[in-house]
Amino acid sequence: MRSWTLAFLLGILLLQQFIFLPSIIFLGMIVTIIVTLEFFFIKKYQFLRYISAISLGFLWALLCAHKVLSWNLPTEIEGKPLLIRGYIASIPNEIDNGTSFLFSLKTIQSTHVNTLIKLSARDNDLKKFRAGDRWQFLVKLKRIHGLMNPGGFDYESWAFQEGIRATGYVISNTQNILLESHWTHGFLNRLRQRLKEKIEENLPLSNTSPWIVALAVGERQNISTENWEVLRNTGTNHLMAIAGLHIGFMSGLVFFLASQCWRRIPRCALIIPAQLVGGFFAFLTAILYGALAGFSIPAERACIMLSVALLMLLMRRTILSWQAWFIALLIVLLINPMSVLTDSFWLSFCSVALIIYGVSARLHPNKWWWKLGRIQWVIALGLIPLSIGLFQQVSFISFIANSIAIPWVGFIIVPFTLMGCFVLIFSVKLGGFILTVTDKSLAILWKILTYFSHLPWANEYLMMPNDWILLAACVGVVIILLPSGFKGKGLGILWFFPLFFYHYPTPAWGEIVFTLLDVGQGLSTVVQTKNHVLVFDTGAKIGTHYDMGDSVVAPFLRSIGIKKIDELVISHPDNDHIGGAKSLFHYFKIQQAQTSTPDELLPFPSQYCLRGNSWEWDGVQFKFLYPTPDNLNLDNDSSCVLLITNSMHRSILLTGDIEKWAENYLVENEGKNLAIDILVAPHHGSKTSAVDEFIQNTHPSYVLFPVGYRNRYHFPHVIVIEKYEAIHANLLRSDTSGAIQFTLAEKVGAPVQYRLENQRYWNFFASNQCLPHPVDIY
Repeated sequence: MRSWTLAFLLGILLLQQFIFLPSIIFLGMIVTIIVTLEFFFIKKYQFLRYISAISLGFLWALLCAHKVLSWNLPTEIEGKPLLIRGYIASIPNEIDNGTSFLFSLKTIQSTHVNTLIKLSARDNDLKKFRAGDRWQFLVKLKRIHGLMNPGGFDYESWAFQEGIRATGYVISNTQNILLESHWTHGFLNRLRQRLKEKIEENLPLSNTSPWIVALAVGERQNISTENWEVLRNTGTNHLMAIAGLHIGFMSGLVFFLASQCWRRIPRCALIIPAQLVGGFFAFLTAILYGALAGFSIPAERACIMLSVALLMLLMRRTILSWQAWFIALLIVLLINPMSVLTDSFWLSFCSVALIIYGVSARLHPNKWWWKLGRIQWVIALGLIPLSIGLFQQVSFISFIANSIAIPWVGFIIVPFTLMGCFVLIFSVKLGGFILTVTDKSLAILWKILTYFSHLPWANEYLMMPNDWILLAACVGVVIILLPSGFKGKGLGILWFFPLFFYHYPTPAWGEIVFTLLDVGQGLSTVVQTKNHVLVFDTGAKIGTHYDMGDSVVAPFLRSIGIKKIDELVISHPDNDHIGGAKSLFHYFKIQQAQTSTPDELLPFPSQYCLRGNSWEWDGVQFKFLYPTPDNLNLDNDSSCVLLITNSMHRSILLTGDIEKWAENYLVENEGKNLAIDILVAPHHGSKTSAVDEFIQNTHPSYVLFPVGYRNRYHFPHVIVIEKYEAIHANLLRSDTSGAIQFTLAEKVGAPVQYRLENQRYWNFFASNQCLPHPVDIY
């Protein structure tokens, strides 16, 4: 059973490595292999049963993948008004510009489909949109397309495993009609939405009140970035989601209360053992609490394991912890094989596996502090490799923080949150009072966690360089957590050495590694020399909780082992260039910052990036060609222009958003000195740029267009593309290539295009030709 389940998991993981999804014909081949093995060879060759299990896992994942990918939004209707019908399939949530929700699409332009899309509406009236309601909307849709960068979040992978096939927004129009509303439609989500609204109506808004909502119904959209950072720094982020720990606490509490009460009735106890009654109510509690969480993967796993334990209890049979773990793993994989693409799948099952391995079949601890702290020690140490691999950081304070937070949340916050929610049904005042007191208690805990998170040694940002180092660290964990009595447990520390002493590759003397990051409609580039790093622009800030500095630039820098930025250049103050700067100042020590508008970076110190400013790093020359003190009030035409040249005369020109006026200035004052190898296109390829003389004088081998997918400005413009094609330049754009990286030594190395290098079958497929998008209506 155990080996077979792992082989089944391996088959599912095998499919996730494919660039293209195998065809239906391939399914027939797999079925033939399985049938042949089962009927003719397995009895004779037992190892073939694992081949069969791998094939079955691959087959099951392939069938589910074909189902999800059976419908794609046709490119010819992207960005066009479409009339759709379907059901609201999630709790609507407030976003910066309105409301967001999942929509179960049933018809589009009178054509029947059956898929899931994500919609936003410019309407902040959440009560207008009820989960389960059937609506007709006039919308504009686009295909799933995410940013693709080293170290960054893979949005397309997340959308695929969630089953989301398009995104878009509702157009304000009289054709938007509520077709049907009934309490039985989407009953669970409707109930969760109503409970969420009652909590928010009766719980005063505070820094911690969104966490009460999260612990009650599993909705975490309104939680601030700063609060998430506190949790990550203290290693307590698992506590603020409805997961196995909370379900286990509540089920255990209900089991104790129910069994004790049943024992007080001797006649009943003679008919049905108290243990069975306690187990039944514990199971019911787990199901109800898991339902409130929307049956997330950790909640599913906890409910399944409790179900198995209860079944064995009813059958009066014992079951080993590992058996329950493998049964839960198999059932989760059968329910949704694509869950292997999520962080929560690995965190959930690895955490429980660590507890079973590190605690079960051991001598019973005698000292009280070891009884309380053993599980925390096992989780804190055991999850170090996975935390680094998934979140690029490890918390050194997590043991202490969790030792305080776990009992506080498990015995106080969660029980009283659920009690308050239950009482709200009968008494709004009393339920609101209970929730308010619970929030006050959480606020005290939050002050403690915030203090821990601000300690200078609280956490360390690290990157898992490769899978072999991850495997070595896992081996080290297994050795260290061996039962007492095994000699050489301390040698497990040696297996962590490759992780902490890994030397990230750096350019040679005089070489340049240049990376244009994929930040959507915006600009951010990173320039590395042997011992220094420069960041030119930081992408946009989108809404109140999201910016490209935090989500793209910082993860990329960590992925290459960067802990400080020697030079930050902000070309000009447009949001798509300066929006992520604050996050970089927060996460990294920045030696110096230069910009055309220092006032926009306050309170952070900076100086003007004036023409003539220059310096040299490791055999590489950096020189600002523009602006002059007289050209600092020209909006886009005041952008910093930086020329980077190595000792082998290979060069890059970073231009910000300069337009024709500034281009003419550069031609007049630099002339043929502008000849370069790589040009980041001025103003993203706008037709307000690309003066003929500028193009002829720069005559780049590569022109890079930092643009967002189907951006509303229609960048790059077809006229600009034609001009660069006329000089036979190689044109690349970030929306189809993802992050683009060059190594400049004696020659300019071939570009590494992250989207193409890391393509998977669920990713957005786009031609790499630098063609303009058809005019859309966004």
